[in-house]
Amino acid sequence: MRQQITIAHRTDTGLERQQNEDSILYLADERFGSHLVVVADGLGGTACGAVASQLAVQTIRQSFFGTADGNFSINQRLEFAVTEANRMILNRAKRDRQCRGMGSTCAVLVLANEAAYHAHVGDSRIYLIRDNRIAQLTRDHSRVQRMLDDGLITAEEAATHPERDWLDRALGLRPDLKPDIRPEPLRLCQDDTFIVCTDGLTNLVREEEMFRVVQHTPADHACEALISLANDRGGVDNITVAVARVGADITLTF
Repeated sequence: MRQQITIAHRTDTGLERQQNEDSILYLADERFGSHLVVVADGLGGTACGAVASQLAVQTIRQSFFGTADGNFSINQRLEFAVTEANRMILNRAKRDRQCRGMGSTCAVLVLANEAAYHAHVGDSRIYLIRDNRIAQLTRDHSRVQRMLDDGLITAEEAATHPERDWLDRALGLRPDLKPDIRPEPLRLCQDDTFIVCTDGLTNLVREEEMFRVVQHTPADHACEALISLANDRGGVDNITVAVARVGADITLTF
């Protein structure tokens, strides 16, 4: 029996940016019983950042579902979709002088076959709330993450480090990009909740705060509350978040 999936998503320009360079896409394919969530954060200046993130989500959607013929596994389709997005962004930057140097992060979550699959590039993140705990499923491709891994800085220092936006890997930076993909699918459990978001949220809202907001709130209200919390703390970047819940969504009572 297929599990009920509830997904909500929101994106917001924030309080300091003039344009939203983030893009988000959610698509359910009833033929294959799969749900696709893509979050992308554009790099390289206002106009070109938006172009890159839009190219990322559009290409990933087309490439992922375009290979859904049974000959490829979901992980193979994910890898093809992300690398194709990288190729499209590089080609656009080559053709358009104004967009040279543009790029994008991406975080991709697929719920299908009663399992979760995910891929990412950059510092957009995916979290899982299960058994009353929140866990980060992705690892940032950033200089600060390497410094943290090497024990050179603490988690508290990483949160405010001046180089936290310096990425080691992103769509559009180099042709031989390889995304991080979870080798084995994660079997879904009742009440599993996933958060997919850009760093406009994670730079301002801590994991434990996300947990408290999402744990007992309907998915659409949770997205709105997280964005409001980031804006209350300055909204210095675009903010994008999706919440995916396995099983019936929470109902607010008054």
